[in-house]
Amino acid sequence: MTTPTRTPARSGSPGARVRHPVHPVRQALRLTRTELTLIYRYRTALFYVLFPLFFVGIAMVTQGESAIPGVRTEAIALSGTPAVIAMMIGVMHASNIYAARREQLILKRFRASGVPPFALFGATTLSVLAAVAVLSAMVFAVLAAGVGELPSDPVMVVLTAVLTTVTMSLFGAASSRFARNAESAQMMSMVPFLLFYASSGMMVPLAMLPDWLATACRLLPMAPAVDLLRSGYLGRDVFGGLAGADPASVAELWAAALPSLAVVLVWTAVAVLSLRSFRWDPRQPG
Repeated sequence: MTTPTRTPARSGSPGARVRHPVHPVRQALRLTRTELTLIYRYRTALFYVLFPLFFVGIAMVTQGESAIPGVRTEAIALSGTPAVIAMMIGVMHASNIYAARREQLILKRFRASGVPPFALFGATTLSVLAAVAVLSAMVFAVLAAGVGELPSDPVMVVLTAVLTTVTMSLFGAASSRFARNAESAQMMSMVPFLLFYASSGMMVPLAMLPDWLATACRLLPMAPAVDLLRSGYLGRDVFGGLAGADPASVAELWAAALPSLAVVLVWTAVAVLSLRSFRWDPRQPG
């Protein structure tokens, strides 16, 4: 007795299963969950995520006469730290994981399997954004409990934190091009980290720098982001400097924030364009 054979269903027949391509946004969300799990399990990534708390601690113990009358020194220092948190995690963590995955040919397999770049970069950015959100919430909780300050303009604060996170995460991914492996990425990421931190106004107030150098710092991404966060949180126009920063209405604050916001948006666009030179295969020319 012969066994009947089952003919495979043709495409379009009632019994056929049609596989629809997964939307890039859905792929990015799935990969984000994996990224968050890896941050917890990967000790180096966990270190990069927790390292900014050291700088938050420094800001909490900042002493001296306040540069803004009526505002405590700790509030001025802490209100700008979300930009530093986004910079540290974005630049240092993103460059490390992309260099490691390129070396292990994981990125090449992703590309060969049809995963779009949007999903890969989007997942890393969303995972960094989640970490930044948690740490920033801790900073704002400290400000609310210890200093009694709540965000005056939450929209400006959240928008600045998101744009800074996106910019720094993409810069971290693009900078991994120059790293041969994860170890070299750890060393190379210190260069943009020091440049951005030194130009942010958090390490050295811009008012203490020569005018030409302070102007140059305000054309880099970090100083405008810190000014936006401080202005949005404190409700004061600090874009011309901390000295004489008077309270401002929401409309006045946004009008004064437009130049700094434009600089941040330009750097976000530059970060997106920098991904064109991203290396997927370690055998590609550096």
